[in-house]
Amino acid sequence: MVNIGLIGLGVIGQIYAVNLIRAFGPIHVYDSEYRRTETAANLGAVVSGSGTELATSSEVIILALPNPEAVQSALCGEKGVLAGAKPETVILDLSTIDPKTAVEMYGRAKAVEVDYLDSPISGGQPGGAGTDGARAANVTFMVSGDKAAFEKARPVMEALGEKFFFLGEAGTGTKVKLLSNFVSGMVNLISAEAFALGAAAGIDAKTLMNVFDETDADCYFMQNYVRPRIERDDFEPGFSVDLQYKDLRLMSEWAREEGVPAPINDLGVQLYQMARAAGLGGKDLVESVNYWARVSGVGGESRGAEG
Repeated sequence: MVNIGLIGLGVIGQIYAVNLIRAFGPIHVYDSEYRRTETAANLGAVVSGSGTELATSSEVIILALPNPEAVQSALCGEKGVLAGAKPETVILDLSTIDPKTAVEMYGRAKAVEVDYLDSPISGGQPGGAGTDGARAANVTFMVSGDKAAFEKARPVMEALGEKFFFLGEAGTGTKVKLLSNFVSGMVNLISAEAFALGAAAGIDAKTLMNVFDETDADCYFMQNYVRPRIERDDFEPGFSVDLQYKDLRLMSEWAREEGVPAPINDLGVQLYQMARAAGLGGKDLVESVNYWARVSGVGGESRGAEG
């Protein structure tokens, strides 16, 4: 048995808590918004008053946080994890951040003899995308840092997912995740544009998806994320427009640092920002399908495009 801590009890962090408690029994939890801890506490979790307090009782600490700033605060803040973590503690960071922050956190942890793994996750199995994959515990991990720490944390990861890629030095897992989210985020926008043009021509989204299943347009994200949400009329996260925007923005910053042009990604940043400006930041990114239909003047909703 291993003592596990979890920091971050947002939509997906709550799901991780359920799966970890099911696999390991009571875990330690902390969230800066204390009200979020109530559900986990009702399942048997031990609520900590700070990251430092949680770290004193945990051998493997999982971070499920929304952005680089939250990760930096959780680890290096006045009452952060690194102020209380014992040597050989493993920090398993499931957040999607930027490569520079991942490398910095690895170094800050090493300075106090703690292991840090940037370990973002994504869907890798049928039905494995977004919160659906988290609930099914069949997500894919993209892990980088030290191999020995990866092996130590693997039993914990196995309670949350099914595929595990160890990718080498710190920051590499984060880079691969940003590239993965770039591809899926753009497929989502391409789908929205195709469905809008199809609707304008009298071809409904369901018909297009049925045909795409048998053509070169078929792809994992269309099958396992876009299609199910449109068919069940579900546009709640999932994976939000705000988070998709954040990930594409981080990729733009990384691309500039590398000196690599990324014009398609930059266009994606602008398009998701348009959706955010329309008040859709908290909706699932597939809401882009409905949004683009409205912008294009071909009907308000994807489901309405069938008539």
